[in-house]
Amino acid sequence: MKIYLIAFKILTLIYTICLYFFDYLIVAIYHSQQAENKILIIRLDAIGDFILWLDSAQHFRKIYPDKKIVLLGNQVWTDIAKKFSYWDEVWELNRRKFYRNLPYRVRLLKKFRKAGFDIVIQPTYSREFLYGDAIVQISGARKKIGSVGDCSNIRPIEKKISNRFYTQLIPANPKPLMELRRNAEFVRGLSYIFQPSLTDIMPVAQGINNPVANNSPYFVLFPGASWTGKQWPIEKFSELSSLVFHETGMSAVICGGATERQLGEALIAIMDISVVNMVGETSLAELVAIIKDAQFLLGNDTSAVHIASAVSTPAFCILGGGHYGRFMPYDIEGMSDKLLPVPIIHRMDCFNCNWRCRYFIKDNEPAPCIEKISVEKVFAALQPLIKQQHQLGIIQ
Repeated sequence: MKIYLIAFKILTLIYTICLYFFDYLIVAIYHSQQAENKILIIRLDAIGDFILWLDSAQHFRKIYPDKKIVLLGNQVWTDIAKKFSYWDEVWELNRRKFYRNLPYRVRLLKKFRKAGFDIVIQPTYSREFLYGDAIVQISGARKKIGSVGDCSNIRPIEKKISNRFYTQLIPANPKPLMELRRNAEFVRGLSYIFQPSLTDIMPVAQGINNPVANNSPYFVLFPGASWTGKQWPIEKFSELSSLVFHETGMSAVICGGATERQLGEALIAIMDISVVNMVGETSLAELVAIIKDAQFLLGNDTSAVHIASAVSTPAFCILGGGHYGRFMPYDIEGMSDKLLPVPIIHRMDCFNCNWRCRYFIKDNEPAPCIEKISVEKVFAALQPLIKQQHQLGIIQ
């Protein structure tokens, strides 16, 4: 197994080098167009990152009031990005195809090269060499602005190379910062001061049909995660759901992406209560509508928790220690009036490991900091909300 892992790392490195020189050839062959009065903002990370970035994103319009702003976004969330007035155009990028499909990569890089952007900005703290950094290099813009960043998603040698792609790198505090603060730090580096908050994304759900509205009252379960090591066991989701149902009578709605269908089916197979399976069956806007109308959401550390907070739905997050403090818990001054997610943790002395777990984790099993969170602890965290809903007559 160790030999296969070493071979995989070597092949990945070779492929990275090949793509880098391939991109360099495009720079050499295709001349960039004369700079026009427009800006490209590059944001290619996941849905949750995008939700947390919206608060800072709205200020680019104020910093550059006379320029046309184009947002290049991850295809998984560009549909909802188009509902905001913070930019004039939204371009989308399929991350998987951009990495694996050379014709697709060439077509997009030529488009960026010929677009004639005056300024290119990549505000992402954890930069990626073959994604955002590559596009910055190819752009030919007069000004290329990025974050000093860290090495979470990039090798030190890659970071050293790609730092040279930028004309300005915004300084960043090397200590852990909650992502809302981190995004504000970048905008302040552009000499614009504001108090970070959390953007209301209610407009995304306006006019969108909630496909489970007839099941009210209900709560949402989000059992998936970007890595199986961050997933609370489905047996615990099932047990917790049964406790909630027998105390409140609420039905459960299971949500998730198309790649999590099997996980959703496995959870349903062991549940003994009324349940609606919406895993892989919704658009992102429909998911927002479902979460907005829920009594609460329980999920792993995923975008669903941030969506819930942004539409003022109570959220409870099964939180591990890998990125503790960066995305959760929320840490923003002046947000006492906001309905913030409740983190549920089993604290260990190895927190902030960047998910480089020092313990041996079998395939499809959770990390110890996730697995050791008990059903009793989660149910206890839900009790104040359940009591309040009883008092309000929402549940009997």
